[in-house]
Amino acid sequence: MLRKAPPLESIEIFVAAAQGESLRAVGRRLALSPSAVSRRVAALEQFLGIRLFDRADQSLALNAVGARYLEDVAPAIRSIQNATEAVRFREKPSLRVATSHSLASWLLPRLPALQSQSGVSVEIAATRDVQTLACGEVHLAIWGDLTPPPGIETTHLLTPEVIPVCAPRLADGRAAPCTEVELSCYPLVSVRMPAGLWERWFAMAGVDAGRLNLHSFDTVQLAYEAAAAGAGVTLAMPLVSNSFLTGGRLVACTPRAFPLGVRYQLYRSIERPQHPQAEVFKVWLREQIDSSASEFRSILRARYS
Repeated sequence: MLRKAPPLESIEIFVAAAQGESLRAVGRRLALSPSAVSRRVAALEQFLGIRLFDRADQSLALNAVGARYLEDVAPAIRSIQNATEAVRFREKPSLRVATSHSLASWLLPRLPALQSQSGVSVEIAATRDVQTLACGEVHLAIWGDLTPPPGIETTHLLTPEVIPVCAPRLADGRAAPCTEVELSCYPLVSVRMPAGLWERWFAMAGVDAGRLNLHSFDTVQLAYEAAAAGAGVTLAMPLVSNSFLTGGRLVACTPRAFPLGVRYQLYRSIERPQHPQAEVFKVWLREQIDSSASEFRSILRARYS
């Protein structure tokens, strides 16, 4: 019997590539090499007996035939994906949430209480790969300042203000600085992304810091751990820093806090069905963030009252 439809995987790859996703990104999501992705696109064209893309310099550009085919098959692929997600919700009801390693360290200790109170089971994926949302590996994501591609909507959670903090005594024996001007003479600890946080902070404080003695780390959690070990002064914001401040491992150096443009946002794909427990989680998450931000402000008031 002659096959009347091409393999579903080939159509999925075609839709992703036709909607602007690079062959490398498609391959990474499907655990295929870019060349294997290209071969599947070519196999689909061979099955149809017509080209869907114009090829130039190893790139693919959707042609008129491909555009018409995309218009017909994309809704069908979306329907199959939605039906599959609906079955997965019933068979595996956990809400899957992606976030950074640092925010995961803040979120994980709070999840048992959420499940006990509301029955919402949450699985955490420590990643900043937006494709986990696009392909349905996770239902929601909590990230700071990640620019979403089309099809991903965002909900604002928090625009935090930051303060300089350090260990009560640094590894070089110096006590914590007490003024904003003093800070420029101390080793500074930050994260690699987003870059330029200390430069922004000094600008807002009105301090000409000159050349900074800066040590950068991959995550906020690592930056806080380094500062708590006496490596230098870092910038603390609500949520992840709270445990360091309440435990006394980090102390505020100055009373003024500034917003540096960093935002925490909740991300979800509008092209996939919403998990039935997502709304309960969103309400709970906002309560947790508001509570942590309030605790952060209370710590500052207590230190400088």
